[in-house]
Amino acid sequence: METILIEDMISKYIKSYNSRDIEGMLDCVTEDVIFENISNSGQTMKFEGRDKMGEVAQLSGNAFSYRRQKLVHLVIGQGKAAAEIEFEGKAAVDLPNGVKAGETIKIRGASFFEFRGQLMCRIADYS
Repeated sequence: METILIEDMISKYIKSYNSRDIEGMLDCVTEDVIFENISNSGQTMKFEGRDKMGEVAQLSGNAFSYRRQKLVHLVIGQGKAAAEIEFEGKAAVDLPNGVKAGETIKIRGASFFEFRGQLMCRIADYS
């Protein structure tokens, strides 16, 4: 897969995430996508499937009154990509990690994307 296509798909995914466009996010992934979120606070989430990703995206989007991912750096090679991401969000509710409603959080992390054809088949977020 061409580097420019991977970069465009990741940009579309992040833009959709930031605008809370769940259908736009799901347009970027395969039916059997695997999503993982690994936090240094010890919390881990893993699920499989486009439908489950939509459910979780809806719930997690509602947990923040504001949220934004910013792509800092991207490395692409052989159908895979690694991205340095900055996340900023304002909690709408008390979160399981101890963040209280109204608090702003800023996290720097990494996301790894694997592609099958032109769609993402695996997304792993580390923060």
